[in-house]
Amino acid sequence: MFSDTVKGLRPLTATMVAAVALTVGFVGVAAAKDTVRVRFAEYSTKTGPFFQGLAEEFNAMHDDIEVVVEHLPWPEMQQQLITDISAGTAPDISHMATRWMAGFAQEGVLAAIDELMSPEFAASFVPTFLDLQRVDGQTWGLPIAASARGLFYNKELFAQAGVDGPPATWDDALEAAGKVAALSDDIHGIGVQGTGLDTEGYWFYTLWTHGGDIMGPDGKSGFASDEAVAATETYLGLIEAGVTQPGVLGSNREDLQNLFSAGKLGMVLSGPWLNAQLAGEAPDMDYGIAEIPVSTTRGTYGVTDTISILESSEVKESAMKFLEFIFNDENRLEFGKIEGFVPVLNSMANEPFFTDDPRMAVFLDMSPVAKFAPLVPAWEEMAESLKSALAAAYSGDTPPREALASAADKMNALLAE
Repeated sequence: MFSDTVKGLRPLTATMVAAVALTVGFVGVAAAKDTVRVRFAEYSTKTGPFFQGLAEEFNAMHDDIEVVVEHLPWPEMQQQLITDISAGTAPDISHMATRWMAGFAQEGVLAAIDELMSPEFAASFVPTFLDLQRVDGQTWGLPIAASARGLFYNKELFAQAGVDGPPATWDDALEAAGKVAALSDDIHGIGVQGTGLDTEGYWFYTLWTHGGDIMGPDGKSGFASDEAVAATETYLGLIEAGVTQPGVLGSNREDLQNLFSAGKLGMVLSGPWLNAQLAGEAPDMDYGIAEIPVSTTRGTYGVTDTISILESSEVKESAMKFLEFIFNDENRLEFGKIEGFVPVLNSMANEPFFTDDPRMAVFLDMSPVAKFAPLVPAWEEMAESLKSALAAAYSGDTPPREALASAADKMNALLAE
């Protein structure tokens, strides 16, 4: 009897097992998702939460994709990405400085995205900024942020020092900085960056406004040109006059911005993101933003940052869907308001937030004279050599022409490889 019962149940049990297996199979298919790891660099304390919020919103809209957000401080981004690429643990999407992009593309670690994005999506970007994401005829990323640079000046300190308005020339800047520095021992006239991220960029302000360039018409380094020497002597003159912050060689970009925010610095060269910092840390400060002082010509440093899909990603199409989402008009406008960058989308160029605020409009006005670092694979090595040369010159240990000649030789050797 027991045996017969078991025999009678066997067909039912087999059917049930098959049904369960089929059900589990369907559940597995339904639950399968593309996991997209995205790593962002932190522009401010608001960057991570902003993109985390966008990821949560995107995930709620897509049953088949789950975006996981990571964020790191800028100084850690490049080395961490290199480490992860070597270990096979790189994210699917990574934020990076555009100047790193050419090297990563040459090494084959980035995915060309021309076939992943629609012509309409590509056409939504300001051409100048999207063109900077292209190397050897292919597009390796999208311009997640763009900025020009300007001269921030403390109007209250200027008034106390009897300085009437921002300096138009570098000679004017030296004079104004001297008057501001004379106010107090803990007040400094103008900041000069000597270390850290973008040290070379801080020097480009003087290079370009003296009529120099990073690369000459012959395709060789412009680091040791007469204009480059004059640009370096301009900063050295500020240092030797005692109108800068003390310890120039130990001062990074954040140090200068923090001094300005604390009301201890008359002038600092920076980008529109500093507006956001000042709104939070020094909301009552009366300050203005002007063009970079000139010697012979107008100029400013134009910079984009890039967000790229890595070649190792197995979810490239889902990754592009998330990029399209973060670049819609609503999200880009909110990002601009939070971080203070200039628009990278054509549709944002006439937004009142950018055009009606004089502290934002000045950066738009300077865009036509902005210049950019070259997109060459070994740029970081070239920049490091330049930083060393500038440190030697700013310290007074090596004459500017001699110091810059070594950086130019290094750059030319790397260009020839």
